[in-house]
Amino acid sequence: MNPCKFLPVWSAFVMACCLLLSPAVFSEDTTFEDGPVGFDRGMQLEKTPWQEGSIDLPAWPGKLSQLIELNVSTAGLPYRVYLDPASLVTGSDRVVRYTSVLVSSSGVWNVTYEGLHCGERKYRRFAYGDNGQWQVIANSTWEPVTVRGVGQYRKVLYDVYFCDVGNRYLETGELVRRLRHTNDPAITEE
Repeated sequence: MNPCKFLPVWSAFVMACCLLLSPAVFSEDTTFEDGPVGFDRGMQLEKTPWQEGSIDLPAWPGKLSQLIELNVSTAGLPYRVYLDPASLVTGSDRVVRYTSVLVSSSGVWNVTYEGLHCGERKYRRFAYGDNGQWQVIANSTWEPVTVRGVGQYRKVLYDVYFCDVGNRYLETGELVRRLRHTNDPAITEE
């Protein structure tokens, strides 16, 4: 049997199949049970720009015994870092807002009301404390979370306590629980 004599028959068969199937394959109106196949501008997800929520200043932090001390490095500076759990708020804009209290070795309180934007890895200072009163910081901007200096506590808040790696939206109660019960916050000094 000569295999070459079947080649023209095989070629004709393949060509006929291609011609029969071509209207289904190349039609613009190809549909399946789920609907049309292909690019449809109407089905694109519209991405709305992020909008920051409103800011309500919390009550002034209470006694030091009511605050939660963070086990963080302050890059050799003589500060201890505390957070006021009563001020902790998780906004619908995915910003975690809180009052931080940095206490110097001489007992002076440096108080700020700030926010961490988990989606952007940035922080913003909204107000600072002066003699038990809030002073709003006009036109403050979102800044990158850094690992240098006394602001290292923000990196620990971001990495360990507030911003979930799965990008889940964490409720305020869960954040307070994390602050109170995390034993080893894996602090690194870079």
